[in-house]
Amino acid sequence: MAAVASVTAQAEIELAEGFSLQGFLDVSASSSDVDGKDTKSTAEIGEFEVDFLYGGDSINAQVDLNYTDSSGGVDLEQAFVGFSVSDQFSLTAGKFLSSIGYETYDVNTLNQFSHAASTAGIYPGHHTGLAGVYSGDTFGVYGSVVDGTWSADGDTDDLGYEVQVFTSPAEGLTIKLGYATESGAAYDKAIINLWAGYSVDSLTVAAEYSSLEDYGASGSDGDAYMLMANYAFTETFNTTLRYAHVDADWAEIDEFTISPRFVISDSVSVITEYRHRDYDVGGADEDLLAARVLYTF
Repeated sequence: MAAVASVTAQAEIELAEGFSLQGFLDVSASSSDVDGKDTKSTAEIGEFEVDFLYGGDSINAQVDLNYTDSSGGVDLEQAFVGFSVSDQFSLTAGKFLSSIGYETYDVNTLNQFSHAASTAGIYPGHHTGLAGVYSGDTFGVYGSVVDGTWSADGDTDDLGYEVQVFTSPAEGLTIKLGYATESGAAYDKAIINLWAGYSVDSLTVAAEYSSLEDYGASGSDGDAYMLMANYAFTETFNTTLRYAHVDADWAEIDEFTISPRFVISDSVSVITEYRHRDYDVGGADEDLLAARVLYTF
């Protein structure tokens, strides 16, 4: 079984011709401590999401509704419509997710329990605007203009822009180079993101680098790195190892993660994780133990 298939399967439920839904439920528990004390424990519905999808000859649309215990309510995560101009070029308008970064936004498509220190709070999220993508046989280009790459403030005062080129020069290998920026009153925030992922048989490996400019304040710059490997030992058990490092003006973090996953069925997985972080600023270290029961539909 290929490692890329180690993430719990997700199949659309057909409601009518062209209309379907899919989603997932994440029930999680975790315990963390800093320097062996100040333990924080949680047990909660991490996320419940239902996605409504429409697919026609040249038009597609998607609306994602999301609930978390932390928000205490239902949020509109995504809502967009897409138009296929040709077999290779398409446009998307509405609220959609950034193209930047290797790790996925939703937990149902993560290989491990948590997002890395080099991605959480660093990647852009959802924003509203217009995007276009050209996809050739081995090469593609993506570009978007949005209401704020990170801020997503609903107006056009401070626009954000993304551009990404991607290629698959060999079977199983994907390389993406992206740039995103957002104009501000005092400074322009920006990220350059490069990652490569390779899957062969039961192994998936990935490496990522991000260059960060004016994050949170003018002149606040940094670099972020991640190395990840997932190996599927059997069809029902796989493990992810991950190393992440942040070297920035506001923080310096070293992080190691091991995350075994147990595949109970096509729709149910149990993901466990141990994560250790060292904070060079202040000299603290943090340990996390966590488990997630993930049901997809």
